[in-house]
Amino acid sequence: MTTTESPPLARPLLFGAMAVCSGATVANVYLAQPLLTVFASEFGGSASSAGLVVTCAQFGYAAGILFLVPLGDVRRRRPLLTVLLAATVAALLLAAVAPSLSMVAAAAALVGGFTVIPQVLVPLAAELAPPEKRASVVAGVQIGLMTGIIGSRVIGGAVGEAAGWRAVYLLAAVLTAASGLATIALVPREPARANTIGYGQLLASLPRLLRGEPVLRQSCLLHASLFGAYNATWTSLVLVLTHDPYRFSTATAGLFGLLGLAGAFAAPWAGRYIDRRGALPIVTAALLLTLGSAGAYALGQVWLAFLVAAIIAVNIAVQWSQIANQARIFARLPDARSRANTVYMVAVFLSGALCAALAAACYSTFGWLGVCVLQGILAVAGLAVLPAARRYDRNFA
Repeated sequence: MTTTESPPLARPLLFGAMAVCSGATVANVYLAQPLLTVFASEFGGSASSAGLVVTCAQFGYAAGILFLVPLGDVRRRRPLLTVLLAATVAALLLAAVAPSLSMVAAAAALVGGFTVIPQVLVPLAAELAPPEKRASVVAGVQIGLMTGIIGSRVIGGAVGEAAGWRAVYLLAAVLTAASGLATIALVPREPARANTIGYGQLLASLPRLLRGEPVLRQSCLLHASLFGAYNATWTSLVLVLTHDPYRFSTATAGLFGLLGLAGAFAAPWAGRYIDRRGALPIVTAALLLTLGSAGAYALGQVWLAFLVAAIIAVNIAVQWSQIANQARIFARLPDARSRANTVYMVAVFLSGALCAALAAACYSTFGWLGVCVLQGILAVAGLAVLPAARRYDRNFA
């Protein structure tokens, strides 16, 4: 361990602060999603053209994960987190005063790029946690992440409607600064890193890490298939809810996103189980839940109860898989946790984007049933990776 020891009682407080900070900062990536009609009203144009802000934030986040998160393996985390926090707050303030939609989009790209603080905190939490509680600690931080993603859409929409979109970005700047400063104050100080490598070498090590570490390849495939399945149906779900037979309003359809909190409630149990029994049983259960929820989603086009059950099941599955696969990677690659997390998150992010595009094509050609079949195929693809993962874990043990 490279960090200096902190008092035992400070660790639970630190992990709690990390969870809150992760939620507050990851929310910045999703701030624009409930504000598209507000942007269109103020700047003119359509809500779809205002969607450029969402796209820029997502691409910025992907770039930040790829180019900034690996620094966690070679730089002291307190200074790194401080720089990221200051840049994120500055970008949020820039967005709040932007005079045009293009400037909001540019600021959103900067916000997304710098607000990768959660992806620095997750490997750090795994490093600071006792080995027998590592998955439980990772689960706690993931609860913060999921709550932040869901909360940003609900709170952002309410604040934007009541006080305007600029107030949303100002509030985000305040919450980011407060949670970030509290977390950084609790992070143990580290000595200077020995044998650091240059930035170019650091980035060049990412593909080598993927080629050389079977555990990383397996977990990337396992969660990328599951997250792709999750994203395929999740991005198309609003089309089912707003058309026959349900015809819910967009606002009502958005409330179904609150069912995603089921994943947060189920995360602590999964973390404790992984600490005792290992990650792969939870990954297996997550993939089977995803496969079963594909059938429930198909029935949900007619019966709402099946739709609700599918939403709850797939959100639990994606949280379980995320916790299990990250815990598996962090346990096997203690000297490259930040870089491994970068490779893992980029693979998952790309899978989610690709499967969302595939889902759109399936929906236009085959309807909702085609999207459900796509989810099922992806879950089966993940299950096909499990035998190799089990053999690796047995040999490693």
